[in-house]
Amino acid sequence: LTPVAVCEDAPQAELVAKWKAAGKKVMLSFGGAGMGGSWDGLNDCWEHCFGKEEHLAQQLADIAAAQGFDGIDIDYLYYYEDGQRGSSFSKGAEARTFLKETTLKLREKLPAGSLVTHSPADTDLVRGTAYFEVMREVAASVDFIMP
Repeated sequence: LTPVAVCEDAPQAELVAKWKAAGKKVMLSFGGAGMGGSWDGLNDCWEHCFGKEEHLAQQLADIAAAQGFDGIDIDYLYYYEDGQRGSSFSKGAEARTFLKETTLKLREKLPAGSLVTHSPADTDLVRGTAYFEVMREVAASVDFIMP
């Protein structure tokens, strides 16, 4: 596996060790707006992950172990409901399965004590949304949700 960049486009193993020695938790954030956002629908990178939850979770767990990260943050900002925000998106069930299964598989694959978090858009974590329901289903496997 190729190490992921931490700061200044480099892995920075010494910096990660320094933060951890200071008592800080160092997380690997997977996703973000660059993978596609539900506000514009211009990028569909997330869709390439649908159906690959097992492989993805293993890769993320391997990266976390190799670089000493304390856990994984799922930064999913893409569609999760068919026709969401007037879009032509039609893979809502696949997206929700992806979110649920990736979360559960990360919890299985990461060592005990590792963190699994989510960073949804505020508007996606509202009672009645499908994302909210997925979070209810996997609540026991999520340490916290970041704003």
